[in-house]
Amino acid sequence: MPDQADKLRELVHGAPPPERDDAPGPPMIVVTGGKGGVGATTVAVNLAAVLGDRGQRVVLVDAARQHADLAQVAGVGPISGGTVADILAGKCSAADALTPGPAGTLLLANRWAPKSSPDFSRHAQHRLLAELQTLGDVTDLLVVDAGSGLTPWTRRFWLRARLVVAVATTDDVAVMDTYAAIKLSAADATAADVRVLANQCDSDAITDDVQRRLTTACQRFLGRNVPALPALPRHIAIGAAGTACVPRVWEAPNSPFGHAVLWLGHAVADVLANHESQIGNEKGGMLSTRSVVSMSQ
Repeated sequence: MPDQADKLRELVHGAPPPERDDAPGPPMIVVTGGKGGVGATTVAVNLAAVLGDRGQRVVLVDAARQHADLAQVAGVGPISGGTVADILAGKCSAADALTPGPAGTLLLANRWAPKSSPDFSRHAQHRLLAELQTLGDVTDLLVVDAGSGLTPWTRRFWLRARLVVAVATTDDVAVMDTYAAIKLSAADATAADVRVLANQCDSDAITDDVQRRLTTACQRFLGRNVPALPALPRHIAIGAAGTACVPRVWEAPNSPFGHAVLWLGHAVADVLANHESQIGNEKGGMLSTRSVVSMSQ
């Protein structure tokens, strides 16, 4: 039976590495999991809402191949306009498909038509990425739910990202698959800042164990510093009908989950601010060098 290492080698050696996309556009946060079921969509929705509440103009993008339920998780009603699938097919632009999302965000929702297969080709994904780059007039930040797993689809989003939030839970398979995804990004020489997020953790001890296992393995075997973001606790929200529903920070900001998401948003905002400062310093250094050359001529 093929193991995780076999799967990783197949992906690294069996497919050409995607090109790094350095075109200008709004900075992108990619939220992803090594495997499905770790809550990456819930993390993406709540993180986008908190960043929007902090004054950022945020577009939340449902780019997960496995499911198209981000709008449902966000509590947004039926989507009647264009979707990510329509953008992939070239039927509409990203600007035309925007719809209001939670906490003042904008949403690029998705849905698969019955008995249809969306265009997940490399060309279609490049079309989507190009469309996202045109949204600078309406957004300061893109938060993309890229789905999970080790696929060329998720790798291209990693290559475009300013920050990758790699979500894991206490499940051993989730931890191993998250590490494998980070290892694959190292093979691609991905320049994105990758941070791990321990989700659905019941105690500080469990949180520390998940974070330690991932950060230590990345440092020891990859020589890569992969810091941890503030963890999120397990939280089951109960709806009006008495059934479990998705936790949403704007509905319960004073809950333990709500407080944790607020800390997460603060930490991510700090990471992005540091990136902007570094970019500014690099541009300033380039300008200074050009000035010296010009003065010497």
